[in-house]
Amino acid sequence: MGNTFRPGLYLHIPFCQSKCGYCDFYSVTDLSLRTDFINALKNEIAIYADKASKEIVFDTIYIGGGTPSLLTPGETAEILNIITRSFTIDPGAEITLEINPGTADLDKLRDFRSAGINRLSLGIQSFSNTYLQLLQRIHTAEQAREVIINSRKAGYLNLGLDFIYGLPGQSRQDWQQTLRSAIEYQPEHISAYSLIIEPDTPFYWKKQNGELRIPGDDRVADYFKDTREILCAAQYNHYEISNYSRSDDFKSRHNSKYWDHTPYLGFGPSAHSFWQNCRWGNQRSLIRYIRNLNANLPATAFREELDDSQLITEHIMLALRTDQGICISKFNARYNLSFLDQFHSTIIRLTASDYGRIAEDRFYLTEKGMLVCDEITLAFSK
Repeated sequence: MGNTFRPGLYLHIPFCQSKCGYCDFYSVTDLSLRTDFINALKNEIAIYADKASKEIVFDTIYIGGGTPSLLTPGETAEILNIITRSFTIDPGAEITLEINPGTADLDKLRDFRSAGINRLSLGIQSFSNTYLQLLQRIHTAEQAREVIINSRKAGYLNLGLDFIYGLPGQSRQDWQQTLRSAIEYQPEHISAYSLIIEPDTPFYWKKQNGELRIPGDDRVADYFKDTREILCAAQYNHYEISNYSRSDDFKSRHNSKYWDHTPYLGFGPSAHSFWQNCRWGNQRSLIRYIRNLNANLPATAFREELDDSQLITEHIMLALRTDQGICISKFNARYNLSFLDQFHSTIIRLTASDYGRIAEDRFYLTEKGMLVCDEITLAFSK
């Protein structure tokens, strides 16, 4: 392994107290395998540590799930200690832990901070008990507000709050009030995601059976516009389609690696990695993950080498999600071709219809373009 970037590390903690109806991330509700999982995770980390040069400096660690806050602070510290012994970690690394508000009191938040966590991503989703129950979240609106207050008491200076819009029965006024309530807590980061009905989730089958009616595209576009208008007016920077930060310093440094094609390593069942133009992903099975690693076998389910055509398509798809868009000179140097020549007709069409703009060596989407980002990405791949 070798590169000139500062890559990131992702750890997938595959445990949940209960499953939310909309979520398709891999997790299990049987917590009895926690110790076996942590031992297998140590084995996987050791495999990659043997291959990684100590000259490579990782500057983000993201612990996601699942519900990683179901781990004890002691277990979290143990995992982070293994990481820091195995890899070279920047002293100023961003170390994020996802928190479910129903799983962490003030003492636990303080102990997570002592373990090395310096950024929290709080899965608030809504300040309404009606919508929290609809989403099958285990926490209440009161717990949502309490975990934000307690996070500040515990000394965290970098808080991210996550929310979902486009919920069945949700009015624009409901969503606008959610955003205004979030702003009152002055978090450093806010993520606002449109509800996506993923295949084979409980919500998918409810929708198929007519039990779940979600807003149409026009209403979802209204939520998006409201989010941008309210958060930007409150001095948040809209730096990625679903993400806002109080300043550049508070962008999610880890997630930004995904959007600019910076290498990262992922550990845990279902975790993905991207390194030297190669992507691989682990099995979506905790049992197989533990069994394979205990037998010194790989936990990977697939591995693919990406050719230039695939890399270019991914680069465009990811970069256009951000406010920076595509840096034309870097693109040209990276792929040894002219972005403006290669995609001339598409760029002309998008700029003429105000979906995209070219300025200061970059091509980026307008607000109008961001609303149909997926469709625009397809236009570049044809």
